[in-house]
Amino acid sequence: MKQVKPKVFLIAKTVIDHPIANEWLDSLGVSSDYDIPDGSVGSQLTMLAGKRCYLSYEPGLNPNVSRVRDDLSEFIENILKVGHGSVIEHTNYTFAVENVSRVFTPEFNRHRAGVAVSEGSMRYIRFDDIPFWMPNSIEAKAGDSPELTRAKYLSRDVFVRAFQQMEDNYKELLEIWDYDNIPDFRTKKKLTSMFRRIIGMGVATGGVWTINLRALRHIFTMRCDPSAEEEITMVCSMMLDKMIEAEPDIFGDFHKVDGYWQPEYRKV
Repeated sequence: MKQVKPKVFLIAKTVIDHPIANEWLDSLGVSSDYDIPDGSVGSQLTMLAGKRCYLSYEPGLNPNVSRVRDDLSEFIENILKVGHGSVIEHTNYTFAVENVSRVFTPEFNRHRAGVAVSEGSMRYIRFDDIPFWMPNSIEAKAGDSPELTRAKYLSRDVFVRAFQQMEDNYKELLEIWDYDNIPDFRTKKKLTSMFRRIIGMGVATGGVWTINLRALRHIFTMRCDPSAEEEITMVCSMMLDKMIEAEPDIFGDFHKVDGYWQPEYRKV
């Protein structure tokens, strides 16, 4: 049994193939001196997709368009302002998230539109040392009243004892079935699947999530809110911190209010 803390790793993102993108623009009749503005991949791809909708890369390309937005940040802000969210769906970011509980993962996985999920399987993974996250809500904090201090202390003790009991029970099942001497993986898999049923939702797990930018904005709007569950709020806030750094134009309208994140443009 061991206590762990959730971790977020931003491990991959969409990449633009600029030579092919320029070949495509050339096929549309865009002048050869047109340059894709410098910026993050999300901002660049959003501009490319958004301008294709109206063929508005430069004045005159579409006879109906006499004026265009060349500034990348201004273009993205207008996209967010008018809610033209479909054009930000083309960019994906991939997160590896570890040491989160199965309280977190089923709730996070409800956001399945625009999301690819690969989660650790308790059917295959054996637990010799059960990891768990101690909720922040029962950590001791300066200013706690004596009554609250006592309640938190006793709650932490219950958590530790509960996970210790789970681990002891799990080890007992391994001994009952002489698990270490079973030669074939198929039988081990069936037993591991059975053993997992005694492990509570608080067990730490992890996985990989690939999410498009529009879906991320929706997730952060919903889950970085005071009404959201504490673990999902903490993890999504960690993800949002990384996205503000990676895609400042697309996520820069999120601001902290009383410790929680709120976007200026809610429905994109």
